[in-house]
This record gives sequence, C-alpha cells and structure tokens, in this order.
Amino acid sequence: MEYYIRPARPADLDAIMPIIESGRQYLKNQGLPQWQDGEGPDLALVTGDVEAGRGYVLLSEGLISGYLALIPGPDGTPPLSEGAWDERFEQYVAIHSVALGPNCRGRGLGNSFLRDAVTAARVLGYQDIRLDTHPGNLIMQKAVAKLGFNYAGLTYLPMQNGERLAYQLLLD
Repeated sequence: MEYYIRPARPADLDAIMPIIESGRQYLKNQGLPQWQDGEGPDLALVTGDVEAGRGYVLLSEGLISGYLALIPGPDGTPPLSEGAWDERFEQYVAIHSVALGPNCRGRGLGNSFLRDAVTAARVLGYQDIRLDTHPGNLIMQKAVAKLGFNYAGLTYLPMQNGERLAYQLLLD
C-alpha cells in the first residue's frame, strides 16, 4: 500500500472538504458532539490553513485520503483548566482538523498519518507537539497513546460540549 503526506495545495480543497464532512459524519455516528452544530473545520478555516502552508494531505494509492493542519502556537486553544503543559521549549505546534476519508478507516492509516505529521513537525523544527480531542473520541486517544503523546490536562473550547483532553509529545 502506497501512502505519503505532502503540503496541501489550494487545488486540493475539492478533495479535502468531502473528507472533512465524512469525518464530521463519522464522529456523529459515534455519538460524539465534536465537529457538530456548526463547530469544527469549515471551508474558510481549511482554505486559510492551506494558503498559509499549514495544511497537509494524506495520499493513499494516489488519492487524497486525509487532511490535517499543523498550527504553530499559540494556536487559539484556551489554557488548560486542569493539568499543565511542559513548557521546556519556547515554541510548539498543534495538530488540528484531523480527518480521514472512509476508504482509509480501519487500515491503520490514521496512525501512520499522525506519525508522519509528527515527523513533519519535527522537520519544521518543533520539539513540542500538542493536540486535543473530545473525551469520547476513544479512537484518537488510542492513536495518540500509541505515538507516545502524554496526557497534559483538560481544556474547554468556547462552545457547547467544548471539553477536550489535551496531549503533548516532546521530542529531542
């Protein structure tokens, strides 16, 4: 199975947005409020991230099959209300808007995509990588644990059902 990641291009938006919508529906089918009710990534956010060089796509067998963004901090996530970030490095990058197309689910590509995003972040010079997810998103929690992320605490996004578990990975 051939797969790799690369920076997203504006021409990719027509392939990215259905993946985002598929991810939104997948979360809904799991009974999760994450990305529902007008929250989560939309065309304006994704376009801005892509144009700023922060968006990345997963290509699997030649097709765009996933999307995520690497957002340099501060990334707009509210401070932790419980727990604390390890602040040993001056700069961090946050992984946001992770979505896989339905053709990738259950094949281990989500873990590979996140691992490649960590590698891309390190190549960009970041040693502190952060992300957050809804407490009910057990799939994401399992994936970040496999990659060595440590639980840092709780944050609350300014929205209904905004509680998020925050994770951090420190690299040398």
